Amino acid sequence: MSKQEDGEVGTNITSTNKAVDRRSYLKSAAVGAAGVGSAALAAPSIAHAQNRTFRLKLQSNFTGIGIESQDRATRLFVERVNRMSGGRIEITNFNAEVLLGIGETFRGVSSGVAELAITAPIYHRGIVPVAEYLWAVPFFPFTNLEFYELIYQYMGIKEVFQEAYRPHNVAHLTYVCSDEWGAMVSTRPVAKYADFRGMKVRAFGIWADWLVHNGASIVTVPGGEVYTAIQTRILDAAAFGSPDAWAGMKMHEVCKYYINPSVVPYDVTEVIMNQRVFNSMPPDLQEVMISASRVMNCDISALTIPTDVRGRKRLADGGMQTIMIPDDELVRAADWCWNRFIGMRGRIPFVDRVIDIYSNARQVYKDYYGPKRLPV
Repeated sequence: MSKQEDGEVGTNITSTNKAVDRRSYLKSAAVGAAGVGSAALAAPSIAHAQNRTFRLKLQSNFTGIGIESQDRATRLFVERVNRMSGGRIEITNFNAEVLLGIGETFRGVSSGVAELAITAPIYHRGIVPVAEYLWAVPFFPFTNLEFYELIYQYMGIKEVFQEAYRPHNVAHLTYVCSDEWGAMVSTRPVAKYADFRGMKVRAFGIWADWLVHNGASIVTVPGGEVYTAIQTRILDAAAFGSPDAWAGMKMHEVCKYYINPSVVPYDVTEVIMNQRVFNSMPPDLQEVMISASRVMNCDISALTIPTDVRGRKRLADGGMQTIMIPDDELVRAADWCWNRFIGMRGRIPFVDRVIDIYSNARQVYKDYYGPKRLPV
């Protein structure tokens, strides 16, 4: 990845306020003069990269299926990249399933079918197994943007993403807060987790394991096909998106029940890019891609608030009833899911690092947010 990314890691930051003494200045100047010849040799390739217009195909797994926050944030991202690059990067967004299906996205970016994608790590867990745990661990206290910024930027999660993807010719540009995941829609009332027994459910990861533990059967379908799958009784219930997503997909037409709370307040999606294309960009355009992606994360985090408010109202107006899972059920599920997660230690590459980071982060969350919690 680029030098700009390395400089963001908290433990590697060095002060830039130190004065430069005369001896150091003269020494660096001499080295610079000696390097003029080699720099001149590299100049044509640098100039070519600077003058080139990069036209990128973006496959989004989440636009065009009724999720307003994703549609708006992606449009702003495309426009922002073009402005920040002075027109040297032109992105064309392709809605979900147009260029690449959800399960094809990671390999498609690796091979260059699309140079760029907005996707989710869970979709390529078969290629990069640790991606499942980078995507979501149920009940992990990822409840706000600043907490995950700490984990990602300064506690080592960014480096895990980058190192795990690099051998596949995929550059990980940023994580994205994708809004709540795991607040499920259902055709049947679910007052406790045992009520999932005998139901066909769309779910992933450790949450799917928990539902199977409670007697459910897991059926995998793309998010955009959940409506049809429930309508045709392929599914009885599903975890996929936020109230905004469910309302945009008109799920109240086929599901009567909304099962709260979400077991993942934010699941992690991401922006990925073909590594060779990223490496071919001059440093300033690499920084455009990284910074614009990071701003898009802020856009989505903000936009989900009003869109989810509207989404909940639309679902209720459409006749959907909200059921709250009792606290004792949530505690039991949280303990089971965490033990399932830490039980992965030593089983797949990178997972030990993720377990250590998440364990440390859970304690940080408790120590910081516990004393600050206000009564509600």
